[in-house]
Amino acid sequence: MRDNLGSIKLVVMGGLFQTYIGIDVQASVKPFFYSAINADLEIIACGHVQLNDVEAYLSGHSSALVAVNGPVCGRSPQQESIQSGLFDEPLTNNRFICTRTGDRELAARGFHCVDFSGKIPVWIKRSLDLSDRLRGLDYSLSGSESSHRAFFETHCDAGYWLSTGAVPYDFRTLEGRLQRQMILCEFGFSVQNPMIFLEEFTRYRLRTSQVPADQILAGYELRALFAAATALLFDLREEAVEVLGERGNGELVLPKDFSRR
Repeated sequence: MRDNLGSIKLVVMGGLFQTYIGIDVQASVKPFFYSAINADLEIIACGHVQLNDVEAYLSGHSSALVAVNGPVCGRSPQQESIQSGLFDEPLTNNRFICTRTGDRELAARGFHCVDFSGKIPVWIKRSLDLSDRLRGLDYSLSGSESSHRAFFETHCDAGYWLSTGAVPYDFRTLEGRLQRQMILCEFGFSVQNPMIFLEEFTRYRLRTSQVPADQILAGYELRALFAAATALLFDLREEAVEVLGERGNGELVLPKDFSRR
């Protein structure tokens, strides 16, 4: 059930899933990092893997909600849509990146996402390949039908911005990782409090190459956890999430209150 409040659509659900999985998509040699959690925020599995590996892991779940930090919508457009310039570069298997309605809503609020004009980045193609594999495993696009296997698209940086009011630093930088680990720590995950790291960041440690950087998780791991937490909120705290855009046409699920309360 959906309640429409202008462009805001609150998703009403109620504890349908046993496992919440966040997947961050990258352009690296191993392009997928996944983190799986339960309702108690226990990390039950994680991995930096290839597409076949993440597909194998997802196939083993009878009840799971997957949040993909990357585009999941790609479809063959109608001819009039091509003529009106609503679609960009064709992908393999006659797929196209469709007009991103969720991104447009974000841009109208002041947060700008990926520019989909011009050449499609490799990581976006990989994200669309992942969505094809999810559908092949009978994961349905969340909200399209009642299912114990579902997935949706999220945008972790936009979710951070929407829930905190601040655009985060680049996730690959130390300050960006500190930001994301702090909000995950406050959410309730058993991760190192980044403030302890800062207390240990002394001049001596910096000069002697003893900065405890291993206390701060990698950016892709933090984004996967953020996505998994978004899936949990989507299932258990409907008032804490916001859905932007149209289903199958760039719809985004974002946390607007990133807390368990």
